[in-house]
Amino acid sequence: MKIFGKEYFKIFKLLEEILYRYNFPKYKRKLKNFNAFAKSVNELCGDTIEIYLEILEDKILDIGYEGKCCTISQGVLEILIDKILNETISDIKKLDVNYLNDLIGENIIKVRTKCALIGLETIKKAIEKYEGNS
Repeated sequence: MKIFGKEYFKIFKLLEEILYRYNFPKYKRKLKNFNAFAKSVNELCGDTIEIYLEILEDKILDIGYEGKCCTISQGVLEILIDKILNETISDIKKLDVNYLNDLIGENIIKVRTKCALIGLETIKKAIEKYEGNS
């Protein structure tokens, strides 16, 4: 599939944003006050991610993470966190690959689906554990 014109520049801008967020992460840190946690490993590429959530009254107040992440997994996670902070956990549980397609583009998701999804999947896993303990 060849990509031309505006679509090419859109993909280029998204990749540029992902690379920037990989090099200058805002959320790569362990939270001091977290009440939800989950860990995931992408067996295909070796990404390991630990997610820390601060949840209060059904809202995500803060998110932090640690781990060894590739450019796509970390960059997409950083962009995702910007979008879901202060959202309700019930809204976040509804997010899926289609949401990420809209957020970062189908062409990026197609190539590295597992890498792009690991952050969202781990956030949802932390929410499930939180709800099980509440």
